[in-house]
Amino acid sequence: MIMENVQIKRLLATSWKLVVILIVSCLSTSALAQVDGNKDTTDKQLMLVTKTDGGQFYGYILSDDGREILLMTKTIGKIYISKADIASIVKVSDTESKKIESGAYSDYRNEGPFTTRYYLTTNALPIKKKENYAMIHLYGPEVHFAVSDNLSIGVMSSWIASPIAVATKYAFNSKSDNHFALGTIVGSSGFLFNASGAGGLHFGTFTKGDRKANMSISAGYGWTILGSDLRRSYDYKYDVRGEYHYDRSSTNALAQFNGFSISEVLDKPFTGAGVFGISGITPVGKKASFIFDGMAVLTPNYKRSVSQTYKVDGVTYTDHNGNIVVKDYLIDEYELTPDGIKPTILIMPGMRFNQSHNKAFQIVLAGVITTNSIGKIITFPVPMVSWLRTF
Repeated sequence: MIMENVQIKRLLATSWKLVVILIVSCLSTSALAQVDGNKDTTDKQLMLVTKTDGGQFYGYILSDDGREILLMTKTIGKIYISKADIASIVKVSDTESKKIESGAYSDYRNEGPFTTRYYLTTNALPIKKKENYAMIHLYGPEVHFAVSDNLSIGVMSSWIASPIAVATKYAFNSKSDNHFALGTIVGSSGFLFNASGAGGLHFGTFTKGDRKANMSISAGYGWTILGSDLRRSYDYKYDVRGEYHYDRSSTNALAQFNGFSISEVLDKPFTGAGVFGISGITPVGKKASFIFDGMAVLTPNYKRSVSQTYKVDGVTYTDHNGNIVVKDYLIDEYELTPDGIKPTILIMPGMRFNQSHNKAFQIVLAGVITTNSIGKIITFPVPMVSWLRTF
């Protein structure tokens, strides 16, 4: 009997302990649930989360435990982002929120240096400070540095560092979808051709649209100064009427007569041209965009015309057979006169594939349309590929 009472007391004590443990557990669970409930946000404010590597995501913050956030994005769903990888979290305005909700923006491509250019040309969208990037072509690299939120400076060259050019662009601030920028490119032939060539392009660009989809119209003036090693020969300045210009026995005699240089050529060391362009970009899928670059270069054309004729009498020379010959010559002097405009059109449709925020690959199937010396239209393809990287 005594043993039974002892066992009953032990069972009651154990039962009370279990009850106490259950009560404490329930209270703890309720408290934790309340704390966790405090972490879940009910605020439906759209946020722009920028990572330290430059990547940006639009979405709603579902939870924040102090170490990482859970972000609900529109296109890729829920993602966890460590707070150590977050540079900033900014509320998106109601106007921008409506654009994003309607599909105007995706989780990629809203910002970044790649959105400020097409394949060859740039748009008028402003670059942000420290958004530096490199563009690697098959023929050579180019590097662009954002020295401020609106000004960028770049260097372009071939793999042998010649020719080489410096490019600058300043984009004016705009709060609408209309943007304007001014730019210039100045280059030299470098150590090629003894640095005898130089050129430049000065332009203005108007862009309509945002960073995801836009169209640009550009206009400018290009020029070249060609030294003796690069001057284009249009033809000879002097021509002996009725005689073949090369390999004739009288060449030396004529060259010494009255200072005529039969080998002198007509060239135009300075050439200016009007440059016009139209370009655009639009997204195709989540990480790809269609890009288009079009450019027209309008160069003044020239023709060779006789300016005056000289009569040279009694030129004495020895022919190929060793005979002494005395002959009279008429020598025509030529000059270059304007003869309309020579157009050269570059058409570049292509695709850009955004591998990530800081990497992209693009390919274009470019073609050139121009005319030859007799005005016949000639065309030829120039396919190109390049890689974009931020740093």
